Order: sequence, then C-alpha cells, then structure tokens
Amino acid sequence: MVPEVAVSSLTFSRLPLAEALPAVAALGFRAVELAAHEGWAHLSPAELAGDASGVTERVVSALHAAGLHAVALNAGLGRNADIERQAQLVAALCRLAVTLGAGVLTIPAAPPPTGNVVLAAAAEIRRLEVLVGVAAPFGVALAVEGHIGAVTEDPAAAAALCRAVPGLRLTLDPSHYWAGPAQGRGWEAVLAHVAHVHLRDAGRDGWPAIQIAAGRGAVDFRTVLSGLRAAGYRGAYAVEYIDSLPVVGGTTAAAEAVRMAHAAAEWLT
Repeated sequence: MVPEVAVSSLTFSRLPLAEALPAVAALGFRAVELAAHEGWAHLSPAELAGDASGVTERVVSALHAAGLHAVALNAGLGRNADIERQAQLVAALCRLAVTLGAGVLTIPAAPPPTGNVVLAAAAEIRRLEVLVGVAAPFGVALAVEGHIGAVTEDPAAAAALCRAVPGLRLTLDPSHYWAGPAQGRGWEAVLAHVAHVHLRDAGRDGWPAIQIAAGRGAVDFRTVLSGLRAAGYRGAYAVEYIDSLPVVGGTTAAAEAVRMAHAAAEWLT
C-alpha cells in the first residue's frame, strides 16, 4: 500500500483557514496537516482551549466542505507560555486531534541553550515529560521536529532527547538536516523515533536554503525514504512548502508542493 501524501496548510499560511483549505483541495490533495501556530496560522491554540466546541465545529465544517481529512497537527504554543499553560494547550490540541482522527501533534523543541547546558537539557526533558504525559491518554503521539535553531537540529541530540523522554517522538523534516549543521549527515540516528515526516527540498547553506524548488536541492529523498521503510515507518508524509518563505529557484509554494507530492508518490511506490 502506497502511503498517502498530504500537504501542510502552511502552503497557504497567509489565508484564513476557511480559505486555505479549499485552496489546498484545489491543488488535488485530499489530506492535510493543519497548522495551529499561535500568532500565525491557522488555528490559535489559546482560542481552541477557550472555546473548544466552537473552534472544533468550525474546523470540522471547513475540512468537510473542502473534502479534506487531517493527518496531523503542527502547533506553536506561543513564546511566553509556562508549562502549566503549555499543558492546557496541548490537551486542547489533542482533543481536536482525536476528533479529527489525526494521530500526531508536532510542537517545537527548545532553542539551543545559551547558559548552563546541563540545566537547560534537564529543563527541556522535564517540559517534554509533562507534555507527553498530557498527550498519552488521548492516544496522540507528541513529537518535536528536527529543526534548525532548536536542540533537535543535531540528529544525535534529537535521538538522545527522545530516549530521555519515554513516549516522545520526532517529526523528521530532512530539509533541516541538510540545510542545517548536520549537512546531510547522521539523520539515520532519529529513524527509530519518527512519528511523522515533512517533505521539502533544501540546499546546504543554512536557513536561506531551507526551501528550494522541488528536485533542485540537495536532499537525498530516495535514501531517506528507503531508510524510513527499513525502520518500519508506516506514518504519514506531508509536503511542507510555506508561502511566507521564499522558494529558491522555483515558483510558488503551492506549485512546488504539487511537484514534491508527485515525486514523493513515485518514490513511495
């Protein structure tokens, strides 16, 4: 069975949800990863926590109208939320995920420490232990993304974090492991922990090269997907081209998302 290729709603991050989802469907996709980034797109976790029934009804209605189903949620909890507030937001997001049948919730990992490394690592482990504990009763996998500018930008560190927090999973976005410090090396360390996959081509020159036209970057997708299959990965794949970031050497985020999805479907056959 060929896994379904979804797309991130961030392909249309500049549009409200009610307009972004029909735009996603018009590209030919039937599965979507919903963005829930506080202060950005497309859902506000704080609003969800405050009006769960109203927001959930709005999301379900919008998905149904567009003929889409959600495979995952990708959330940003806000910069100043303390752990108690983060726990409330994660619980609200997990309830929505259960309603939508989306099995994975991705959140950002902490940035690299600027002070005491040991204390910072311990604090991040404690934070994630709490949030994994919140997500577990819902049956939702809580994942951090391997991401430039986070403690997970190094694959070995990301794998160590997952081992240190039982139940914590990882969302693998190879673009960050090619454009970032790893430079395409060592990504195999995270394979046992992957719960979700983002697909986007990238170069090797840091954040400016994080979003390259599909097929023109450096990411070795065939090897990555082969490695995932060998590791027993059976989860979703979501193309993530973001319209608020430039596409180097390409056209629009939407056009590149379609190109990447067609390539991924071939690779996954």
